[in-house]
Amino acid sequence: MHRPSRRAVLGAGTGPAVAAAGTRAGAAVRKRDAGRGVRPNVVLIMLDDVGYGDVSRLGSRKIETPNIDSVGARGVTFSQMYSPGPVRTPARAGLLTGRHPQRVGLPWAPGPGAPDGMSACERTLGEILGARGYRTGIFGKWHLGDPAQRPRLHPLHHGFDEFFGIPGFTMDVPFPVYDGAGIVDWLEGDEQTGLSRRHTDRAIDFVRRNRHRPFFLYLPYTLAHKPYYVEKRFRGSSKAGPYGDLVQQADFHIGRVLGELRACGLDGNTLVVITSDNGPDEHGTGGLRAGKGYTFEGGIRMPFFAQWPGHIGPGTTYDDPACFTDVVPTVAAVTGSELPDDRPMDGIDLSATWSGRRVAERVLYHYHDWTLNAVRRGRWKLHLPGRRNGLQPEPGEPRPPLLYDIGADPGERHDLAGAYGRTVRELTALGARFDGEIQAGKDGALRRARGG
Repeated sequence: MHRPSRRAVLGAGTGPAVAAAGTRAGAAVRKRDAGRGVRPNVVLIMLDDVGYGDVSRLGSRKIETPNIDSVGARGVTFSQMYSPGPVRTPARAGLLTGRHPQRVGLPWAPGPGAPDGMSACERTLGEILGARGYRTGIFGKWHLGDPAQRPRLHPLHHGFDEFFGIPGFTMDVPFPVYDGAGIVDWLEGDEQTGLSRRHTDRAIDFVRRNRHRPFFLYLPYTLAHKPYYVEKRFRGSSKAGPYGDLVQQADFHIGRVLGELRACGLDGNTLVVITSDNGPDEHGTGGLRAGKGYTFEGGIRMPFFAQWPGHIGPGTTYDDPACFTDVVPTVAAVTGSELPDDRPMDGIDLSATWSGRRVAERVLYHYHDWTLNAVRRGRWKLHLPGRRNGLQPEPGEPRPPLLYDIGADPGERHDLAGAYGRTVRELTALGARFDGEIQAGKDGALRRARGG
């Protein structure tokens, strides 16, 4: 296989300065912790359809999330963390591979029976950490392929030693529940009410059994995706209806996991990350525009918190734009794991930011399906003309190109394209160059995702 240039490997508009900073930071972390014998456990928790504004630490007054908040209080809050896609599967593909979901061939959410899924050519975070000696488990929603359609799409074939959960949609009923390679249950209607509790029970058991060795726990909850089946004890617990009740239910179960880490004496040597896959279907975005399915801020800016006592300063905030694709290179750096070097990697190592350093300015590219909708550089975000930007223009609203100063206008209300023509041209050119690379690889990505 042809090895891409260094710039291509970094991908996503990542320049050499950013690459060098990330590489140096990762090397420093590995050198420092090698002497201590440190290999932190990694706990990655993903909520489902929970908006930026539906976490109390980020301003919600209707939903209380004390356990999620505690991770931000003890660690870092990323105020501008972006999902690589405004719907479920692209978000998960980018999170677990460090690559744009378009490169993975999963820019949409394939339904039950679809042939698309995580290609055997990809290396997930489970595989990367497994090669480093980690025990790996996923308990929750996979949504990266239907194993009933192709067995090789099962998470056990993508770096996970254990799986208890569901392959994807909870609205297509009945849906299967897997334990390992086999189906052990079929659920429909309110039978799925206790699913998050079952996922959490298995996650806690996984922590207990692996407390004497490094482990990677991936806990992608189905909460708070529709349909809203709430455990009895949480019904009416929030001020945001059944959806808010589900978010508070998720927070409770997250608290159980955090409590188990403390009980096992693992709290100090565990990196915990909590986020959500995409914007809310119909609820709070904290004043950000639009929601799920849209590449306006409300659809792709996600709550994101990380704690690792002794390594991440408590109560810190990182305000520069970042992306889920950064999780893989960052975790690889702090665990001393090797990233694949035979393909473009779109994420960068952000571990340097935990000690107050900043990485160089970068460019983020926001897609819906195979369409590049927007380009983000620094404070500026350009919605491109003729693209699927989600919302139909309201009466009297200008059509793309639309340029927003996200720092001053996170709600994307005041178009500045007419006043900053040079910025519009620069971002348009960056988008055209990057999208040309993505479209050139489309056929191959789709072929791999379909088992070819």
